[in-house]
Amino acid sequence: MLTKDTKYAFLSIVRMGLGYQEGVLSNNIDWDSLETLAKEQGLVGIVIDGVDKLPEDNRPPQKMIVKWISFLMKEEARNGYQQKVAKSMALLFHKNSIRTYVLKGDVVAECYPRPEHRVSVDLDCYLLPEGEKFDAWNRGNEIIKSKGYKIETDHYKNSTFYLPKLMVENHRFMVPFRGNKRLKALEQLLQSWMHADTALQRFEGTWLFRPPVMVSALFLIEHAYTHFLHEGLTWRYVLDWMMFKKKHEEEIAWADLEVLINQFGFRRFYDSFLRLGRYLLGEMVEDDLTAMDKKMLADVWTPLDLHETPHGVKGKLALARSTLRARWKYRDFSPISMPHALWIQVNGFLFEKNPTLD
Repeated sequence: MLTKDTKYAFLSIVRMGLGYQEGVLSNNIDWDSLETLAKEQGLVGIVIDGVDKLPEDNRPPQKMIVKWISFLMKEEARNGYQQKVAKSMALLFHKNSIRTYVLKGDVVAECYPRPEHRVSVDLDCYLLPEGEKFDAWNRGNEIIKSKGYKIETDHYKNSTFYLPKLMVENHRFMVPFRGNKRLKALEQLLQSWMHADTALQRFEGTWLFRPPVMVSALFLIEHAYTHFLHEGLTWRYVLDWMMFKKKHEEEIAWADLEVLINQFGFRRFYDSFLRLGRYLLGEMVEDDLTAMDKKMLADVWTPLDLHETPHGVKGKLALARSTLRARWKYRDFSPISMPHALWIQVNGFLFEKNPTLD
């Protein structure tokens, strides 16, 4: 079980790694527990940056630091290779009149002080046609299949293909809206913004594009909300939003975003989510958090049940079980109840197996 001292040390080191705080910690830190926590929370790189700012006599044993750095170097090398693969994929799509947008990934990583230390494991993309109108999602799948790579198309929201050392989720839809009219309206809005994009911001030297900033903002909020309900949050989800928010503070239409947060039912979740972000960065202390915030905080500290997501009927049953376990989350943070959420899942599966936006 995590001790209060380990949690405090972890938060302090993360803040130092981001340049928000400097200080000396207790000499009685359980570094093994903190290492486990950093990996569970997906923030090993940020923790290493923070440890680097500690006084020599306040750091973990040198042998442990070397192990952490070795782990991070492997992650950086893997990430660097994946970026090359993603760059080649986007070039291939470009040659076939397809524009490749990055969802999350480098769109968020570039907001961190050291982007290479925000490690991800896959690539989420959204494809649009260049010029003539056609189904870019389907054409992208066919192109990848023609190159001999394994591809899965059994999930309505996205296909999945496996390039060398890189799993790609090719999104047909950005949010899990099947059976849910509220999220279907969100999907329609996000797609309309994507199709209307005229800025066409590319990552330097690639044919990978950034979505419009409001698309990324709403997508990050919905993505964190869905993970909170069905799998649980980690500090990385919270930090991703805070880093994105900081970098794009002047570009986000905040008044519009606040209206949309209400419209799509994210308000109760988002208010606590944001306050946890402020707490993570040291802008608030734990005593400033509300009772609701502390419920979400407890969920963040709870290790995720990491397992391979099943497909088909087993996947539907796993989703139903996670929804049942999330009864309190629906009660406190969602505009719908847990039974209503189960009904949406059953209704979508039975009557909308292949949803469209028409």
